[in-house]
Amino acid sequence: MRFAMQSKSWTVLHLTLLSLLLVLDSSRAANILVLFPHASESHFAVMRTLVAELASREHNVTVYSGHGLSEQLERVVEHVVQPEFDFWSNLQEQAAAGGSLQDLALLPDSKLRSSLAVVGARAVEHFLVQAPLLKLLQLSSVEFEYDLIIVDYFYTEALLALGYKHNKPTIGIISTDFGNYMNAVQEALLPVACSPIDYETYTKDLGFAARLGNIRECMARRKQFYNEHYAAQDKIIRKHFKIAVNIPELQAHHLALLLLNNHVPLWTPRPLLPQIVPAGGLHIRGPRELIWNVKRYVEESADGIIYIQLGNEQPCGQLPEQKLKILFDFIGARKERFIWTCHDVTTLQGLPKNVLIQHSVPQIDILAHPRVRAFIMNGDLLSIQEGIMRHVPMLGLPNFQNERKNMQLAVQLGVALQLDQSNFTKDALNWALDELTKQQHYQLTIREVSSEFRDRPLGALANAMFWVNYVVRHKGGTAIRTRGIDIASNHLHLFDLFVFYFGLATTICAVLIATYFGVAYALQRKRNDLKLSKLS
Repeated sequence: MRFAMQSKSWTVLHLTLLSLLLVLDSSRAANILVLFPHASESHFAVMRTLVAELASREHNVTVYSGHGLSEQLERVVEHVVQPEFDFWSNLQEQAAAGGSLQDLALLPDSKLRSSLAVVGARAVEHFLVQAPLLKLLQLSSVEFEYDLIIVDYFYTEALLALGYKHNKPTIGIISTDFGNYMNAVQEALLPVACSPIDYETYTKDLGFAARLGNIRECMARRKQFYNEHYAAQDKIIRKHFKIAVNIPELQAHHLALLLLNNHVPLWTPRPLLPQIVPAGGLHIRGPRELIWNVKRYVEESADGIIYIQLGNEQPCGQLPEQKLKILFDFIGARKERFIWTCHDVTTLQGLPKNVLIQHSVPQIDILAHPRVRAFIMNGDLLSIQEGIMRHVPMLGLPNFQNERKNMQLAVQLGVALQLDQSNFTKDALNWALDELTKQQHYQLTIREVSSEFRDRPLGALANAMFWVNYVVRHKGGTAIRTRGIDIASNHLHLFDLFVFYFGLATTICAVLIATYFGVAYALQRKRNDLKLSKLS
């Protein structure tokens, strides 16, 4: 009898615990809306990985994107927004009409930022006027059944207004560190000396002249950011969301979390806000087997493979003719085999016999193959992360300033070499590739850097997932939002107190000086009176 009662008690306890676990598990599952206006493959790689992981953890994910997932996933509903917006063609037309991507790369920073503001607003506008988005925007708060919104955070801040409209937490993902765009989001809370803007500055200590230039650039860029980029995004909010709210207010009160796809040692260490989470490399999964033709080509190479990817912004056929000739001569004279990713494979003529041109190949899988000896690339941040994670030394051929900045750091870390446009010759390419493939220290160094990049309490994807789930569990994660975002700059950096204390100190000094001269004058006058009295 006693045994039966104990057994019954254990059964009840077991059922109770099981029920609690089911309740807790169901509370973790959320309906998540993902908005990704851009069609860029490199940007979308990060979002694709996050979406797949969210679905694998039993969240229900609805994706509105200008770029398809390229695979069907359980618990994921995908809406591909067509026609896609060609961001880079529009940027080239806006900033350097009639010119090439190289002309775009030569523009001053201020001109490029202005053009990015215009084209970024166009991209969001194009996204919001497509039929699937129009239907989404018409939903009432009762019909809007999503618990969380995740947006690609690259000149798309107007999308934060959807979370504001329905009172739902919003998470942003920055896939790249393009143009130090990240600083514009967080620099309002950082002393400028902690967040150097000058791309050439990678020294630990900034002297007076460097700090003076830094604050001047910071103030000019912030003013331009507010007057051009934020102003354009504010117009979109008023037009499509019919609400009177501005971007700084949305960032201060309705941006729950910002996932940043970077991590030390691939960026300059700086103070971070609690809601800015470094998750660099979250898009890098385990290697998979290559497709049969690429696998055979790689494994039959007696002298190894050199992989080339010069960016998604410009078709290979649009490279300057002289640059293509140098590349072809360089490739044709080498013993190694080359794999070159180009999106316009049919436009290239006169290719050397030892190169395989592919429209699209899984870069992280190719770099993982042991026969790959070097990676020739444009300095894209995600590609650098992949090269380091796969232990493949890199040769950078950067165009844009952000790419030059990325390559400068990679060279400084000892995992890469860089050739500028002025030094782009067959001899220079041969020297650089021989250096990377024959000098053992590059392999040793890149393994050390890779180990440091991986060394964190949680992996990049696991860390991102923890904080996404944190926001879901705690209904927006208001506890981690810093108080400083909505404080005026003069209050935040204590400028008003400095002025007050300077004024107080000046007043005290003035009073002391006046008292001193007053007493001195009185004493002198008294002495003069005594002298006069003696004479009389």
